[in-house]
Amino acid sequence: MEINLSEMVPAVNPAEEVDSIEMEEVGPAAEGRRERKKREMRERIYETARLLFLEHGFDATTVEQIAETADIAQATFFNYFPSKAAVLRVMTREVSEQMEVLVDHQLAHTATAQQRIAGFAEHVALGIEHAKSLAREILLELMRAGSHTGEAIPYLTQVQEPFSRIICEGQEKGQVRNDLDAVFLTEMVLGALNMALIGWLNNPEYPLKEKLLQATEFIGEAIEPRGMH
Repeated sequence: MEINLSEMVPAVNPAEEVDSIEMEEVGPAAEGRRERKKREMRERIYETARLLFLEHGFDATTVEQIAETADIAQATFFNYFPSKAAVLRVMTREVSEQMEVLVDHQLAHTATAQQRIAGFAEHVALGIEHAKSLAREILLELMRAGSHTGEAIPYLTQVQEPFSRIICEGQEKGQVRNDLDAVFLTEMVLGALNMALIGWLNNPEYPLKEKLLQATEFIGEAIEPRGMH
């Protein structure tokens, strides 16, 4: 699953070596260079960790390996991330946000509600297929995040509004049944897709792509206007 680098700026590490001339400089230009260096270092650590997670898996990757591969001291890693789990949480948040973008992408194309839901599910399946181990850790973290706070699972909350727009637009165009409200139908659509993901999380051999496609076929028939069969 493709993950974009974050632009968040970390705190300054007082132990980090700084050129003595740069310390004497003041003004926006000098500050800009320092912030840019911090951002670039954070991105370097993040990308290194991501690649190692992909290659070895999250559990098998250590902070020591990340630091060694990034050619930095472990102390520098901890200046930017308190743990490797913190790196995973950043990835999790970004994937959650990208799921919302993916639904918006479907809305931007001319298609039926059923085709848009199927397109979203297919993209998710392909993303997971591309990076199964890391995708699994990210989805588990998304599930845990909801259980820790007692709130809805983050990625479901993130996509609920754009999915509701798919359903509402489908109802307006006569593609989706009107005897049930859009909020309920959205909940049922997300519930069906989420159950397929949970099935894969519980069993790595679960045929996720096949099940997601079956779920979208079931959803497509379930949300059709009454009397179409």
